[in-house]
Amino acid sequence: MVKPKQPLLNWINALYPDLPEDGTETTVCLVKERDADAATEKWLKKNFNDIFENELNDRHTDENDWPQNRTYKLFTEWFDTGIHTTVLDMEESVIKKY
Repeated sequence: MVKPKQPLLNWINALYPDLPEDGTETTVCLVKERDADAATEKWLKKNFNDIFENELNDRHTDENDWPQNRTYKLFTEWFDTGIHTTVLDMEESVIKKY
């Protein structure tokens, strides 16, 4: 789970002051289950930039306006993350993977 923190909100709201974002949007990323929290943290440190870029692109597609030095430290300043080990498919129809 990836949820924006205030620095991301400040960035996007400065770009779009007439369409303020309030931070209620959360992204859920499905990944393979890991045996321990340390393994999950290691995976996140390795893959954070893909998530970071996805979150930025969902809000603003001009990469020139994105933070250029996207470090793991900056990622953790801009986003809260959480691990949830159970996902329930409550629909009768097939859910498509994109």
